[in-house]
Amino acid sequence: MDESNKKLIKILDICIRIDAQAFSFYSKIEKSCTDAVFKAFWKSMAEEEKDHVLFWKSAYKLAERDLLPNVFEDLSATQQKFEKILAKSCELIKNVKDLSNPSEILTIAYRLEFYMLNPEFATMFHIFRTLRGVENMEGKYEIHVNEFIQGLMKYGEKIPDAEMLGDTLQSLWVDNKRLARENTLDLLTGILNRRGFFNAVNPMLHLAHRKKFKIAIMIADIDHFKTVNDTYGHQKGDEVLKYVAGIIDSTVRKSDISGRYGGEEFIIYADCRDLASEKAVAEKIRENIEIKTEDALGIKVTVSIGVASAFISGSVEKDMAELIGKADRNLYRAKAEGRNRVVN
Repeated sequence: MDESNKKLIKILDICIRIDAQAFSFYSKIEKSCTDAVFKAFWKSMAEEEKDHVLFWKSAYKLAERDLLPNVFEDLSATQQKFEKILAKSCELIKNVKDLSNPSEILTIAYRLEFYMLNPEFATMFHIFRTLRGVENMEGKYEIHVNEFIQGLMKYGEKIPDAEMLGDTLQSLWVDNKRLARENTLDLLTGILNRRGFFNAVNPMLHLAHRKKFKIAIMIADIDHFKTVNDTYGHQKGDEVLKYVAGIIDSTVRKSDISGRYGGEEFIIYADCRDLASEKAVAEKIRENIEIKTEDALGIKVTVSIGVASAFISGSVEKDMAELIGKADRNLYRAKAEGRNRVVN
């Protein structure tokens, strides 16, 4: 296990402890409540925090098997940030004096929820949502935030600026979701960016390694794209990129993963049970782009596609790099042989 994965495991352990602490705190409040409605609210909050703990534990198990993508550029900095959040949460809860005081406990709970709306949490919710063995927590966490805000509005009449605090939480969650998506999506085309693609593909590569089945990589490049920009302008070039990305995304199968590789290049991952079927998908992409772009954009656009397949039998990272290199060489062959074709 490499050092980066060890750090990710430590981060997930801290996440478990942060939400376990919130679960314990909310459970204590629920038990101390005499008002039935208020009691039900805290019971719901506690149960949702328990779900969050289970989510982190599932992710932790995948990380132990080295099946999680490398989510953060600086894992050490993220670990330090999460350790500070855990320490602050511990200090907050330790200093609670009266669990029967609605204003005090709501204020403390608000600060806990505020800490847990750190952008890095939203990033993990967003990236881990597609992994097998991990529940999609992104939508459930949004429900949790909204329920807490409603409780703050309903029971926090003695808290100064309770409405403003609720609005702050809501805005923070919306901003964090947007940032998480922007970290993995190409803003121009709306499909996965390079980082998002490799984050999504990483667990699939490990699965292919364990199950010993072939995978395929396709790299598609828009032919004469510089000429499009020079002749029609960069705005038209952007239209071409968006339209081609849309065709690729709608043509690949549900089990395939596509992304923008960089510039005018796109990359597709596929489970390769049969290379002929992978070439057929690539040929369908090429054909759809050739046929549809002229009517849609007013100019005819074509792509060249390189396809390569292999078993992931040794180092996942090394085998993937070699497979991409082979697909890239096949792409250049397609260019050299006249463009607007698929080579495997």
